[in-house]
Amino acid sequence: SSSTSESVIQLAALGPATMLCDSTMYLTTFISMATTNKLARAFAKNDVDDQVSTLSHVMGLSLAVGAFITLLINFSGENILSAIIGPASTASVETSKQVLSAALDYSRIRSIVSPLAVMGLTSQAVLLCSQDTKTPGLAVLVASLVNIIGDYILVAKMNWGIRGAAWATSMASILANGILVRKVWQKMQRWKYNQPRKVQDVPFLSLPNREAFVSLIQLAGPIFFVLIGKIMGYSSMTITAGSFGIAPLACHNVLMRVFFFFATCGDALSHSAQTFLPGLLYRKKLHEEAMPTSLTTTASNSDVNASKNDSTNPRTLLKRLLLFSVGAGVFNSLAGRYIANSAGGTFTTDSSLVALMSRASPFMGLANFIHPITMTLEGSIIAGRDAGYLVGTYVFSLVLLLSHLRYVCSEFVAVYHALLLFQIVRIIQFGLRVW
Repeated sequence: SSSTSESVIQLAALGPATMLCDSTMYLTTFISMATTNKLARAFAKNDVDDQVSTLSHVMGLSLAVGAFITLLINFSGENILSAIIGPASTASVETSKQVLSAALDYSRIRSIVSPLAVMGLTSQAVLLCSQDTKTPGLAVLVASLVNIIGDYILVAKMNWGIRGAAWATSMASILANGILVRKVWQKMQRWKYNQPRKVQDVPFLSLPNREAFVSLIQLAGPIFFVLIGKIMGYSSMTITAGSFGIAPLACHNVLMRVFFFFATCGDALSHSAQTFLPGLLYRKKLHEEAMPTSLTTTASNSDVNASKNDSTNPRTLLKRLLLFSVGAGVFNSLAGRYIANSAGGTFTTDSSLVALMSRASPFMGLANFIHPITMTLEGSIIAGRDAGYLVGTYVFSLVLLLSHLRYVCSEFVAVYHALLLFQIVRIIQFGLRVW
């Protein structure tokens, strides 16, 4: 029917559009990751000057990067989306144009709030690093409520379709990120209170000087490469899914939205490792440097046993995070499969899409199980600044993933074989390094 056809086109357009918007935003998290690592060490050293200057630099850099994303999507978005969508083999020229037009509208609306969104991501990292979990929680709650209400009014009631979804997401982003940025500004004012004039004069927004920029790039550069690798991998999956037709592309969009919804748990665990481990590792290093070169046998045995059970020991914290990640992985796997198998009709009325989702859901479920564990291990590697190994693992994993998509995928479900392979290869490499 015409309504089903329109539903498929909207879902198909949502895939490339959200991939463009979310991928560009995700790529900017190299700033927040670097912020977490630098601030965690500044807190461990109790260096207020470093805290304030780092905050000023990363917020200014976030604003500049966000503005660049807005310009990029508005002026080059059509070409990028055309490359993502590609020439679907079963789609007519007219259908492809409709998908591109809808995807471009969605992307341009979302890009309007990119500067504030990037600043919000960095602000969230600052707040979590300073042990403030209430404000990010409030921001998530506000964003969820506004998004749900906006979708109901603009999409369900006013029939704005994909444009309504874009406006709902943008309004939620403005309110949630506004809360985060305002809280960080207040926190910076408290940090500067009773500090030397040099610290008090640091503005909220500034670009780093050459020395600070080099220091930031040394940490953020490898993370940026890793993020590009992830985006290339997931984008290639979307392109491969699109090569099988509009219906598989729409199905892929639904499944990946389910996957990334549960993937946020793994991202949170990775961020926890990046937040708490750098300080513990720094204190451990100071402790080891301060220890005498020789210890008695009795003292050494007691110290080692105490260290193993010490809650401030980095390895103890990592074990706890991994235990939690296993539990999260089990839940994510079961819940993700249930949604794909039993609630497919919620996303679309097209029976062929529901059947296709059920075929691919087992592999998506297994990937959802592995993802939190993988991200926890990855976060610990970033916390330890083991950049060389991290980059090397992603070069190998990405080559393997792209090769599988290029030479092995002969049907849509094989795309999710590739997703599962990507998760398995990473968890093996990270696990070998950490343990």
